[in-house]
Amino acid sequence: METSRHTATYEAGGEGAMLGAAAGELLVAGTRGAYGFGMQQAVLVAYHLMRHDGLDPAGLTADLLEFAFPADGRKSVYRWPEKWFSAFLEASRYGAPAPMPFQSPSALIRMVPVGVWFRKDPAALVEAAIAGMRVTHTLPEAAVAGTVVAGAVAAAGFGQSGRDLVLGAVEVAARAGGVTGRSDLADPFADALPLVGVPQREAAETIASWDLPSIVETAVAAVLFAAPGFERPDVLLREAAGTALHTTSLTPIVGAIVAARSGLHSWPWPIPNDLWFAEIGRRLARRNRVTEDLPDPYAVEEVLGYELETGTLIERR
Repeated sequence: METSRHTATYEAGGEGAMLGAAAGELLVAGTRGAYGFGMQQAVLVAYHLMRHDGLDPAGLTADLLEFAFPADGRKSVYRWPEKWFSAFLEASRYGAPAPMPFQSPSALIRMVPVGVWFRKDPAALVEAAIAGMRVTHTLPEAAVAGTVVAGAVAAAGFGQSGRDLVLGAVEVAARAGGVTGRSDLADPFADALPLVGVPQREAAETIASWDLPSIVETAVAAVLFAAPGFERPDVLLREAAGTALHTTSLTPIVGAIVAARSGLHSWPWPIPNDLWFAEIGRRLARRNRVTEDLPDPYAVEEVLGYELETGTLIERR
């Protein structure tokens, strides 16, 4: 996560990461027409960081529950949550929800705003990413993979690409592995170095043959697939979506890393609430803690859910 060489050029680096993640999630959403609980997690983390200037695990847990069980009794606005996330939410009915030994890569997307917010403070980034993953996931594999995703977003915000980006992932994995007692989890990222520049489909087959935990496999592939300094980010995302490596989680993370580097731009497919994601990205990149003038996240998701139910989202487009 070396930053000094790029700071002047990429002072607002990373501002496109949230919109890029949304673009990736929309690309693999099929006929749903909207992003799901992955981006919803990322939004809640982003607001949490801006409101608290850091990551408090207990506070983040409460924020994640607010979408499912709002204080005024309204219904959950989470869309298409996976079984692991539903289990986490359901546990709150019987007391404080506890993290579990999940391997689910879909938790990684919530590390995107962590990477933008802490991009100038590597030590704080590692601490926050590990804490943020441990809200739901107990395994060290999850903590290391999540920290690598946050680190890659941070590094891309300073213009890193190619072997430099992958080498940075090795370094971050080693740091997080040292904290969690699993320094060996840096090895798969080091093994990916010879794959820089290899076509994505071929690289995906190689990574799949390593038999990694799914959450580590996704982080390795995301960093590798986002490494090319390509002038068409949408092409990189389409290529990532065409592989067989957990594409519903992989493509949004690739989108976040690529867009952290390339900045805000128009994507060639519709993204509901795109201006909202762009503004959140801008504020994260500038460490802007003002959220009072931003829309309430629950209200945004409630409106989008209604539009999906009534078919008016398509009409609005």
